[in-house]
Amino acid sequence: MIYADYTYYCSLYGGSVIAADFTRLSRLASAFIDAITYGRAATATGIDSEKVKDACCAVCDVIYQEENGGEVASASNDGYSESYVTSGKSIDRKKYDA
Repeated sequence: MIYADYTYYCSLYGGSVIAADFTRLSRLASAFIDAITYGRAATATGIDSEKVKDACCAVCDVIYQEENGGEVASASNDGYSESYVTSGKSIDRKKYDA
């Protein structure tokens, strides 16, 4: 089960991942949520359903950031330089925290 669609992600969550990437990422995020909730997220209703959708979107963002080098800590325009944040957390811990 996929918990959030692209319309929800853009309009209500305010995400910025493009649609082509979101489809793949939402599948990965939903599978992660199923694993950590032992499938109970699928039966969420009402406000809990909204929380599951938000969690799916947040995990999508974490996966996307990780696939693209991590969170940018600083950037320079003239000579093009970027620095990335290294938190020391594993990708699974980041997804769980999200």
